[in-house]
Amino acid sequence: MFCSECGAQNPDTNQFCRNCGKPLLHRQPAAQPAMQPAAVPGTPVPQAAASGAPVLQPVTAAAPAPTPAAAPGPAPKRKRNWLGALSLILGILSWGILTVIVATVAVLLGLLSLYLFRKATGRIGISSIFGILLGIASVAATIALV
Repeated sequence: MFCSECGAQNPDTNQFCRNCGKPLLHRQPAAQPAMQPAAVPGTPVPQAAASGAPVLQPVTAAAPAPTPAAAPGPAPKRKRNWLGALSLILGILSWGILTVIVATVAVLLGLLSLYLFRKATGRIGISSIFGILLGIASVAATIALV
């Protein structure tokens, strides 16, 4: 089964896409054929119909045409969280250089990165969270030393 959102291939048993996490749309199996009286012109009449009893024949449902959106395509390129990585680097650097200034920039970049990355991909950037935590811890350690 292919995800209708990102095109990634998933096992038929999955409820959600393993690439993007969106719910997978499972196709319902075709219903059992219904029975209806045979009244097609030009077909031979069975013996039971000649006696007046209705003859039931299965009605086959037309198979749904495949939609172009379900066709597999190349997997989308993964987005990189560059602001989150920068926030993480600044959070690490804030432990040694211009502690309060660099830590403040790391926290602000981390928050901006969380917002933008979540909006673009629907996921949370872990590097942003670590950058924010390192920046806050650096400021807290500096205040505790003073």
